[in-house]
Amino acid sequence: MQPHRLLFPVALLTLVGCSSLRYELNELPFPVSASPLAKPPAGSTTFELKQKHILWGYGLFGETQPDVQGAMLENCLPCAGVADFRVSSGANFWDWLGTHLSLGLVRLKTVKITGTRLPTNRG
Repeated sequence: MQPHRLLFPVALLTLVGCSSLRYELNELPFPVSASPLAKPPAGSTTFELKQKHILWGYGLFGETQPDVQGAMLENCLPCAGVADFRVSSGANFWDWLGTHLSLGLVRLKTVKITGTRLPTNRG
């Protein structure tokens, strides 16, 4: 078999295997900022939420994106806003194990959402 015939399938799997994490925050009833606070106000709390990002069949059969906005609505209300907002994606041991046991046909990643929830100013 000629080497250039292998190039297309390898390139296709490489491009399909790369995915990007997509999320929207436009429906949240509070402001979200990535800037950390120098001195968080009294009553503010930090949070960490986890969701899954899954690629099916190297991404050829779709992917399951995490619902970042829904998780924040469920876990952050009531609040005046969120500061120091971060979203990161990586594989833990169980994601790695599941990915390898499925021979890579199901690629798992854990999405971690962190931030500081600001208290409401109800006086």
